[in-house]
Amino acid sequence: MTTVTYLVELERWGIQNNETNAINTTQGLNNAFQWARDNNYQIVTLPKGNYLIDKNSSVKLFSNTHYMFYDCVLIKESNSFQGYSVITIDSISNVIIEGVKIKGDRETHDYSSGNTHEGGHGIHCKNSCYSVLIKNCEVYECTGDGFTTFMDFSALGGVQHPAHFSKGDISSQGNLDSSKTNYTTVTRYFDVSSNLVKSVGYFYYSGDGYGGYGTGCNLNKTVIKVHFYNATGTYLGYRNTRSYEFIYLDSLPTGTTQVRFSFLQNFDLMNGNLHYVLCAKIPQHITYMNCKSHKNRRLGASVNGGRFITYDNCEIYNNSNPMSISTGCNPGFGMAIEDGYMTNQKITVRNCNFYDNRAGAFICVSTRGVQLENNTFRGAVNFGGSGDDYFSLNNMYYGAITGRSITSGVETDGTFCTFRNDSIFGSNCAITVGNTTFENCVFSKCSLTLSGETVKVYHCKLTFDDPDKDVVFSFLSKNIEIRNSTFDIRRAKGLAFASYSATENAIFSNVKFITDQTPGGHYIGTKNLYIENCAFIHTGTIVNYSRMMVSDSMHVEHSLFKNQSFRFDGGDINGTEKLAKDTGYTTHIFRNNKIIWDVPYTVYTHEARSPGVSFLSIPRLGILDNNLQVFGTGSSLGSLFTMRVFTENHLLFSNNTIVTSNNAGINTTGTIVIEGAYRKGGTALATPKTTIVAQNNNKINSNIIFSNNVNTQLEKNILGNTLLAALASSAPTFGAYNVGQLIYNSTPVPGGYVGWVCTTSGTANNNPWVANRTYTLNTMVNMNGKVYKCITAGTTSATPPNHISGTAKDGSVIWEYTDVLAIFNAFGLITG
Repeated sequence: MTTVTYLVELERWGIQNNETNAINTTQGLNNAFQWARDNNYQIVTLPKGNYLIDKNSSVKLFSNTHYMFYDCVLIKESNSFQGYSVITIDSISNVIIEGVKIKGDRETHDYSSGNTHEGGHGIHCKNSCYSVLIKNCEVYECTGDGFTTFMDFSALGGVQHPAHFSKGDISSQGNLDSSKTNYTTVTRYFDVSSNLVKSVGYFYYSGDGYGGYGTGCNLNKTVIKVHFYNATGTYLGYRNTRSYEFIYLDSLPTGTTQVRFSFLQNFDLMNGNLHYVLCAKIPQHITYMNCKSHKNRRLGASVNGGRFITYDNCEIYNNSNPMSISTGCNPGFGMAIEDGYMTNQKITVRNCNFYDNRAGAFICVSTRGVQLENNTFRGAVNFGGSGDDYFSLNNMYYGAITGRSITSGVETDGTFCTFRNDSIFGSNCAITVGNTTFENCVFSKCSLTLSGETVKVYHCKLTFDDPDKDVVFSFLSKNIEIRNSTFDIRRAKGLAFASYSATENAIFSNVKFITDQTPGGHYIGTKNLYIENCAFIHTGTIVNYSRMMVSDSMHVEHSLFKNQSFRFDGGDINGTEKLAKDTGYTTHIFRNNKIIWDVPYTVYTHEARSPGVSFLSIPRLGILDNNLQVFGTGSSLGSLFTMRVFTENHLLFSNNTIVTSNNAGINTTGTIVIEGAYRKGGTALATPKTTIVAQNNNKINSNIIFSNNVNTQLEKNILGNTLLAALASSAPTFGAYNVGQLIYNSTPVPGGYVGWVCTTSGTANNNPWVANRTYTLNTMVNMNGKVYKCITAGTTSATPPNHISGTAKDGSVIWEYTDVLAIFNAFGLITG
């Protein structure tokens, strides 16, 4: 088939291309385009020039035509209208328009009549237009939107509760069956044989004019039955559908002339509900490719009704900002998908660049099926209303992301808002309702707030560095699952915030939390917590105290806690420190974890509970097979509470090891403390009767202390508290030891000893006091069977000081009494 091209003859049609004679030019263009269509021209081109478009009219295109308007500028004549179009694409199909530039009258417009004047658009696709490609076009300075699609709201009629609804469902004979009390039937019949329905070829069930279904009823997640009848009322059966989904005439049973609807809904719960059966004329399969839209007063682009709308490789920028004369008007985004509600479906935006738009980059309201792919968004992005199934892939976000994905007032009915391979820079990302998934995403200097029904974060990294900003991450969802991700918090005012009662289940697997110059925060408040193969690491020099509230059950396994004050609370999940309900079995497990301290602990201590890991308000707790390591750094760490357990009804404390490794002469002791029950002031609770099972725990140059506070609440004695002997190559030279404690030789040889036994409780030290010697701060010495620490550096006198406790001046040195010198004796000569 030969392609026929028509070059518009300007003189023949009375068209001016020098920005004059708007009326004749506009009429001439429309006459020429219609003549070309009537004479079967497939391509229409327009000579280069500036064409003034009549304020009372617009340029109208025709079906089955390819328009080539390169180097042509269509300029809207100044006017005072609330709305206009420069190019109108109305109820036509198979159209391509290329290369045109459109300039609105924004700066010369007369706004004096009041109201918004927001309806002046550049290229306006409306009603039942189908298969339209708009390519390499540019629109600017319109009083409304640059590009827009718009539907009408043609309806077969509306139904109002209770007048048009009845209890029950439709029987197999097509009659009302009132015995099915959980169903509601629309009593009104709708004629689907009319010319109105035939003009579009479909109809569908919808909510009211704002997309809602009224009080006590939401049909977005409800199967709707459409029942078919012929002209004599004979029942032809039914089919399941969903609100806002097309029911095509071609798919109806033969002979169908009327339909009615029913759905699973309690009639008595409805209250004044207004629904419609629509056959709206909706633009479909509209594609914008390589287009630009800028300096428009309202929006760069909008979808006010449309399906299968695609923006590809477009640039939408500087819309709704003030100009010399005019200011912008709301909503003021680069692109908005609004009105029409769930009629707006399958909207794709890919390879586009949004920037410098007044209110933000992108917003959609109550839309079903939005896909954003490979775009750059500078400015806010909002997934709003009661939307359904939003998908973001390979996008760059420079600005806040807010939104929700839910199509029902019932939270469990939420659908998905999915982000995959996205990069999010600055501000905040907050998805508040529905089901949210982040996968392979990167967050830089961006807070993350996630709530709703479910939250899933997979293979993501959040890096934050802003000392003036608070709430870096907040997990408030009912169900949280975070896997294989890193949260690198370098500087922030506050680390995290979590509602105590929002979350039911939280899973952290292979997750690393790193904090530097950042105070602590409340990671999570949940009923059930599962942590595996995670790391909680603090690298900074300020207090870092973090907390997790777990009321019902907890499993923390194979994880690392380093230089961080971390607390696990049982409680009642409402944020108060009182004992959670005792189930009669162990509900909270802390097993196979490693706790490491290798920095001065004083700057990390918080609330005196523990600079390491502590446990409060947990009825039955198991602490098993953990490894606690304290490494000296050349300065004293003192007696470090690496773990502190405030014991409640039952404690199983078995097979744990605490090890202190330090430089000789430095006073450091790693300590595990088992305390009595703890409560904040004013929260009185009867002291629980506690059973403690402690066995096979190992201490190396360290202490495991059962405080006197425990004794007041013990119901049974400590069982099998066997502290296994440590290994060393020689008798210990630092650390605290008890009488009878064994140190086995780590390198036994024939003729050597099996090990050493402590015969005098105290602190080990093999550094004797020497006269007239210079000592540095924190140096430890022994003299006269006692151990002292240098607290003021200097040089000793000729004779040792003679005192038992407190401090003493020795030359220019001041010594502080520490402990009795621990004495060790070798035992078990190896003969073979």
